[in-house]
Amino acid sequence: MRFDFKMGLAAIKAELKAKVDLQAGQVRGLYITTIPGQDMVYMEKRIEAELVVADPALGETLPAAEIPHIAREANASGVSRFDKAVEILTIANLWKQISPMIEERRLSVKNAVDAATTIAEARDLADVDWSDLVLTP
Repeated sequence: MRFDFKMGLAAIKAELKAKVDLQAGQVRGLYITTIPGQDMVYMEKRIEAELVVADPALGETLPAAEIPHIAREANASGVSRFDKAVEILTIANLWKQISPMIEERRLSVKNAVDAATTIAEARDLADVDWSDLVLTP
């Protein structure tokens, strides 16, 4: 049992919600690269991949400057631009399945913590089980 005499319920709730956010970020990090700016790279790659998949013949003839990520990654991997675009879109679509699960759990737990009326209840509600979202080898 913890005694939180110096911190009030509101401060404890804020601390617990920050912990939930941190945990959600750690779970996300199992699936995506979390280095600064990488989300912008992913967005650009997805836009380029959608362009290539929409017209595969055009995707193979577009100047590399119009689809620089796809062109360079395809070249480096020794695959067609279309194959690289399909790979990128497949990964993006898998992320679209995992991301809402993480976000729903994060928001639900934070809302439950907000609704708690005691420190003990808030602590119990902030205990998130992420095990079904953690990758195992």
